[in-house]
Amino acid sequence: MSQQFLAVATASFVLISSGFITKAEAFSITPDKNGPTFILNAENNSLKAIRKLEIFNKNYDVNFITGTFEDLSLTHRGIATFYTNANDARRASTTIWQSLINLYDLSDHGFSQIEDIEGNLSHQWNVPFVFSNGLGAGWWGGLINDNYISLSRSKRVNASTLYFTEVTYANFIPSTGSSVPEPLTILGSLTAAGFGIAIKRKFVFQHQD
Repeated sequence: MSQQFLAVATASFVLISSGFITKAEAFSITPDKNGPTFILNAENNSLKAIRKLEIFNKNYDVNFITGTFEDLSLTHRGIATFYTNANDARRASTTIWQSLINLYDLSDHGFSQIEDIEGNLSHQWNVPFVFSNGLGAGWWGGLINDNYISLSRSKRVNASTLYFTEVTYANFIPSTGSSVPEPLTILGSLTAAGFGIAIKRKFVFQHQD
């Protein structure tokens, strides 16, 4: 009887532990109580979203989505939030870039890629814009890997290139009310504690004409 009980208890523990691990794969962290909250995925070593990121005195929840501007702009209008103003697009991109540097500076948590809303992984995020004179368009793009978090501007492209090139976009959604953070379980805390980086990262701001 005791052996049967032990077997059942062991099996139950395995199932429960598996469930905890699944929940712990994604966790939230707010390094600065006055700053944004980051949603990270420990399993993929990835950034999933940023909540309450302040841009121009307005808070945005930022997630990531992959596709062409033509296909996505109708259903995910947040990718075009700063599209009509090149300076605003630069400010939004710089704010994301700086917030990620702050995450590393204020915590032991790191990541080497972006995870979009469908689970696709990428090392880049992009914010599209049109030039103020209307002659061409481009992207402000962030690059994340094991050694760098960098920001650069693409060269001037025509409308068709912008509309039909598949990239991973930052999708800006105005924050509403007080968002409830994702639970960080005890096992999640242990996962998070081991989710640091051993390599000293180099942060680069690149501006390409």
